[in-house]
Amino acid sequence: QLIEFVAEHAAQGKAQTAKSIVTALRACLRLMVLQGGCPERLLAAVPTVPVHRLTGLPQSLTEAELARFLQAFDRQSAVGQRDYAMALCLARLGLRAGEVAALTLDDFDWRAATVVIRLSKSRRVNRLPLPRELGQAMVSYLRNARPASATRQLFVRHSTPLGAPITSQVVQAAIRRAFARTGVSAGTHRLRHTAATQMVQAGVSLKAVADILGHRHIDTTFIYTKVDVPSLAGVALPWPQE
Repeated sequence: QLIEFVAEHAAQGKAQTAKSIVTALRACLRLMVLQGGCPERLLAAVPTVPVHRLTGLPQSLTEAELARFLQAFDRQSAVGQRDYAMALCLARLGLRAGEVAALTLDDFDWRAATVVIRLSKSRRVNRLPLPRELGQAMVSYLRNARPASATRQLFVRHSTPLGAPITSQVVQAAIRRAFARTGVSAGTHRLRHTAATQMVQAGVSLKAVADILGHRHIDTTFIYTKVDVPSLAGVALPWPQE
């Protein structure tokens, strides 16, 4: 019964979900053993769920899908200009939603065309080149769309409280709405994966990609080598002929 229970629930979700179910089941059985409700040998009957690192593939957008996504923003409206600039931060620099929300006016060096990123996970500071497309979107937002505000935070609310700093939840909601307009159910991390995938396919070294994404360990970046199909095809052995 234990094996059937785990097998049934494991088939309904991801491996990590099944692993959590198994952990909870073992905890429940340990409590029952302490209370005298079941024999201890039942603990050994709970199957293990193998979860191997780097087994999955990061989901990214093709060039055509990314172009269609970026066209989903109404750049004639003030909110659309803000959301479009936020989307470019995610798609071109591979930022996290919290890092986009944390950008300030002081983070930009317009003469040097660089931007300072305060990495949300490692608490380090990263200085990245500012792509021309993103820089133009930022300038357009600042000149034409950003409400008057005393905050130094770059992106602000366009509704009550008007001009208040946004949160990562505002970034996530804006991206989900844009994806929904294209008929895709996805979020901010899809754009981060897209940026990383495009860098690897363009020949950027894994070390450089790891630095740009703010990965503390380069092992985290290795998964993107699996989406570089042209390079993988070049090192793959030919199929043996009969």
